[in-house]
Amino acid sequence: MQERNTTKEILSVNMWFKSTEIKMNTIIKNNITESNFDQSVLNGKRILICGKGGSGKSTIVTLLANRLSKNKQKVIVLDSDASNPGGLARLLFGMREGVKPLIDFFGGREKVECPVDNPSVLTRLNDDVPITEKFIDLSELPKEYYEERNGITLFQAGKINQPFEGCDGPMSKVTRDFIVKGNCITLIDVEAGIEHYGRGIEKNVDWVIVVVDPTFESILIAQKVGILCQGMGMKDLGVILNKVYTNELKMYLEKELYERGLNVYGLVKYNHELFQAGLTGSPINSSVVMIDIDKIVKSMVENME
Repeated sequence: MQERNTTKEILSVNMWFKSTEIKMNTIIKNNITESNFDQSVLNGKRILICGKGGSGKSTIVTLLANRLSKNKQKVIVLDSDASNPGGLARLLFGMREGVKPLIDFFGGREKVECPVDNPSVLTRLNDDVPITEKFIDLSELPKEYYEERNGITLFQAGKINQPFEGCDGPMSKVTRDFIVKGNCITLIDVEAGIEHYGRGIEKNVDWVIVVVDPTFESILIAQKVGILCQGMGMKDLGVILNKVYTNELKMYLEKELYERGLNVYGLVKYNHELFQAGLTGSPINSSVVMIDIDKIVKSMVENME
């Protein structure tokens, strides 16, 4: 009897989410008109995406990368979340394993130190010129360090693979200083929370985007990110709402964030297909929320101009 009741509850919740998804689709289609706009102002920008654990940072990075690459612009995606085993390789390309970690290219833990312990700039092996002065050319990297498909090039800073191997501080330095030559748009997916601010990863980024889901903790982290960005002198900061399933919830989140001085670029509504992809470990079908992402990118362009 208990098992039957549980099954009924799951089906009931599933039906409720589907009905609210239909409502949000109607609301968004009535308020958003897809339009062409020049997104070239984003070229050359390094954009860091952060937020609470489970808010959907990697999903948002994947959706943005797919949208931005549609206009034949080159997009760099840097997976800097050392604790996510599947990472962006699965979400973007459906790969079972990620690419070789960049930290190995720079000499591994033996050469690369946490930026807190050693704030010096990342350098190549046998070359003392800082990466921030002499950017990386793709031609100098062996193919196993990246995956390139449909205008998107994926890199991975590194993952925690062994017990007692140490913290992810050295990978943070790779994230902070790894800059690719050219007019690419770089999207950086960092670990959950705000620890990366303590290591100064944001030092070499042009823009910070916080992903906020419908939880109070997510709102508080966004507020803290705003304070930290202000302390670093960063002005380009915005919020993307994720997993929003009613218009009332959208209005509530926007109000809470506005009162905290945060600018909302747009939202990605709750979508059952995205939920299923997250549950089964499948690559994301961006087309199901492309109207949402179009609006977000348009808002980013307007804020940049």
